[in-house]
Amino acid sequence: MKKHSLPWQTPFFFNTRKCIPILALCSFIVLFPGHQAGSAAESHTLTIDMALDLASENNPIISVLSEQVKQSEEQLRQARASLYPTVGTELIYQKSGEEPLLPVYSAEGSYLGNARNGFKDTYQAAINFTYLLYSGGAVKNNVHARELALDSVHARADRSRQSVDNGVYSAYYDLQRAKARQEVAEEALSLAREHMREVTLFHENGIVAKNEVLRVQIEVSNSELERIKAINSVEVAWSALERAVGVTLRGNYELPEGIVTMNDLELPENIQEIAFENRPELRVLEKSRLSALALSRAALGERGPKVVFRGETYVADEKFFPDMQDDWKITIAATWDLYDGGASRARSREARAAAAELLYRVEDLKKQIGLEISTALLNLRSSGQRVSVARDQVNSAQEDYRMALRRYRARVGTNLDVLDSRVALINARNQLVDSLYDVFQSRADLLFALGIDSYNVEH
Repeated sequence: MKKHSLPWQTPFFFNTRKCIPILALCSFIVLFPGHQAGSAAESHTLTIDMALDLASENNPIISVLSEQVKQSEEQLRQARASLYPTVGTELIYQKSGEEPLLPVYSAEGSYLGNARNGFKDTYQAAINFTYLLYSGGAVKNNVHARELALDSVHARADRSRQSVDNGVYSAYYDLQRAKARQEVAEEALSLAREHMREVTLFHENGIVAKNEVLRVQIEVSNSELERIKAINSVEVAWSALERAVGVTLRGNYELPEGIVTMNDLELPENIQEIAFENRPELRVLEKSRLSALALSRAALGERGPKVVFRGETYVADEKFFPDMQDDWKITIAATWDLYDGGASRARSREARAAAAELLYRVEDLKKQIGLEISTALLNLRSSGQRVSVARDQVNSAQEDYRMALRRYRARVGTNLDVLDSRVALINARNQLVDSLYDVFQSRADLLFALGIDSYNVEH
């Protein structure tokens, strides 16, 4: 596992005056091929943008959203189909019990005989054409409602994609946080083992008692336990990121260097208005409200008059593949349901009530958005302030530990002072890690509350 340098770690300096020839040879042999190897490794470094791209291609929720949009598009096509004529064919066979005969009379009223009026066995082939000329606005409003519903599905899909991106962003920086805390745990174990060697040497020379060795051994064991827990947290964080991305990452990618600084996020004054303009949920509710009103008008139109044009051409005969009787006819039919038991009015009132409900939901959502923005802003300010305080705390704790260790080596300080100062140093380093990544998380939460994609934090 690659070792990342942390902002509180001080480099280790040594004198290389006598090692210059060896270092020059190592530079020629190692560094040049190492450049190519480093380039290859760089192509597998998992950045936040790469994680977001992988999620857009592999996260199942993205595929779900795509299928939902397709369903809504097909529903719109179904509604629009009523605007176009329908053309069909028919092949009919009929059999009568008796010959279809009609009596024929002369002008004086005398019976002349019978005339055939069709066939006893009838085969008929026809092509028909039907077109709805007027529907009272039912079809037009139904199509408009489906168009608005499609816009609503698109807006809902946008918000769901933002939610997926925000989840990837959170999982990515939770992994970065876990890895940084693992490095702190490894540093703590290294310091504890170094102190253990010194205490053991003092004890072997009769300078300190056995209880001090035992106390440091306990601290070494505690540090080892913390390191194991930190390693497990890293593995859990990898699993969470893989779940958010939708593809296996471990073994194929490595994390970049840990974050040590961040740029200030400039916030506009009209931040709430920006949220109202960008939050897809508000567009979802507004489009759904307009769709409900269109459905209300469509329900009223179903009770109005309808005019239908029908045309048909056919051939009939008493044998299959008829060709004897060839005729056509056209029909214009006007229908008006004068009374339907109040069903259409009930559907219209139901749709209007749904539209009124959505208005109240819009107002409630605006209040919820205001709360989310306020919470995210407070968390952002708090985490930013904690970063500067944590840096000062790390510097002070590091100096305190250095002084406690030197005093103990000079036998003017106690072992307990060293242990306490090391605990304070490790806690300060963890506090700095948490505050750094809390800034990035609170930034993402703020942009998510504003309806802006999380990857814009990086840009």
